Amino acid sequence: MWRSVGCLLLFVATASAAIAEPSKFTCDTPHGKRVELGPSGKGSDVQWIDDDLDAVRPAVVIDGQTLSVTWGTSVAMEGKGAKLTTYVFAAAQRTAASIFATRVDESTAEIFRFYFASKSLYRLTSRLGGPSSDPKAPPLVATYLATCHEQ
Repeated sequence: MWRSVGCLLLFVATASAAIAEPSKFTCDTPHGKRVELGPSGKGSDVQWIDDDLDAVRPAVVIDGQTLSVTWGTSVAMEGKGAKLTTYVFAAAQRTAASIFATRVDESTAEIFRFYFASKSLYRLTSRLGGPSSDPKAPPLVATYLATCHEQ
């Protein structure tokens, strides 16, 4: 009987440790587009442009309510080293379907959202394209989607 109790306690301890481990994902090259002013430079002349993200390999770590996203050129380009940025959101919003967080500073607002079922990372960025004398100048907007794989 004691052997059964010992085995059961070992199983519960092992299962609890496995549950407590953070989930880690590496992502394929994201696909995305950005909005930029057209050749005329007027606010009404905007165009969607395919973004070149061949060197970007995002990574995601989910630990309870904490979402960490590493984004940047993780593949060294000719003459340049890798340039990665990791964003850690300690109080991300978590639902049964996804976990998401926002980042806002003086010039940028971003949303990172990871969908559990499809293992997809979505990033939406909105920022001012630079100082403009026209207060109605449209912001730069970019949207990216990457498929991820559990490590």
